[in-house]
Amino acid sequence: MKKARLEEVEILRGIAFLAVVLQHVIAGVFGQPDVGDSSIIIGTTLLGISRFAVPLFVFITGVVLFYNYDGKLNYLNFMRKRFKQIILPYLGWTIFYHVWVCFLSGVSATTTWNELLNMVKLTLTGKASYHLWFMVMIIPFYFLYPVFRSLLSRKRKASTNLIVVAVIFALNLILIYALRQGVISSDNPRLGFIFDYLDRNFLFWIFYFMLGGLVGLYYDQWRKFVDKTKYICMALLAVCLYIIYENIVRAVAIYPDAPYLWSANVTVPLKPLMMATITLLIVVVFAGTMKLVSKPSRLSNLIGLFGKYSFGTYLMHAFILRFTKYFSVEVLSMLDVYSQTIISFILCSAISLFLTIRLSRIKISVGDMMVGRV
Repeated sequence: MKKARLEEVEILRGIAFLAVVLQHVIAGVFGQPDVGDSSIIIGTTLLGISRFAVPLFVFITGVVLFYNYDGKLNYLNFMRKRFKQIILPYLGWTIFYHVWVCFLSGVSATTTWNELLNMVKLTLTGKASYHLWFMVMIIPFYFLYPVFRSLLSRKRKASTNLIVVAVIFALNLILIYALRQGVISSDNPRLGFIFDYLDRNFLFWIFYFMLGGLVGLYYDQWRKFVDKTKYICMALLAVCLYIIYENIVRAVAIYPDAPYLWSANVTVPLKPLMMATITLLIVVVFAGTMKLVSKPSRLSNLIGLFGKYSFGTYLMHAFILRFTKYFSVEVLSMLDVYSQTIISFILCSAISLFLTIRLSRIKISVGDMMVGRV
């Protein structure tokens, strides 16, 4: 029997994508050397508020997988579908960004063998472009989904599943704390591949996936929970954001030579305070999404459209942002950073969406290769 469509999911995807674009626009605009301290404080605080984007994508992945695949799982068919929809477009864009970067830097190709080895390394690390690290982090959740299904199951009591997620939250929090304290590290060069890319290790993001899994199993109960607790979560979120704001102000004062870098570092997702803040943000954003779904409008339809094409737009937007940033920062240099941010954000989002839609309508093999199956 076909399952009911989760109406909030598409809008959540759209919100997550737009938040990602906002983060990258802020980094490009507010990272300019002549931006004043007060503007940097505002910009990086806004950056902190939008940091829920990647965890929300991970959360949505958990929701969708556990909701749609809670019965018998044909793993081979499951992974074949993921390869076509996710891995194949990732490989396509890895090649595209590598060729583009080589073109910009004037680096010519070496031997075919060396280029193949380089492509393998870029694929495994996500270093072909700064945003592709997400793909390295999210793909293991698909490969290991049967393992996660053994931890969460509708066959068990809801209270047992809740305890499992609570334990995972605690373990994830400990992992992140250890990471920030420098405990998880190694001087062994042979282990560099592991320890140099901890930010994209799926273990540090596992709580958001498992929280999504719990929601996927008990979706109606989750909606009721969000409706009942949204104002409490908003109050707690305000406290967290105030602490983050104070830390940003302190960082700008302590490090005047590089205020943006240090203040942006305050909001890095893999920190205990940010983990708590992001969890609250997910609840609040979900509450807002429920409101949008209950009263359909042009805004909800537009965000839903971004959500429908979010995978392709995510893969593409870093390429588009290079041009919109140049236009807003260099061509429109007479404008303030806030205007530049808004213009670059709108242009990058809109152009990425338009081109993704166009690519998705090309002959099926080409469309799938670049934006996945829509």
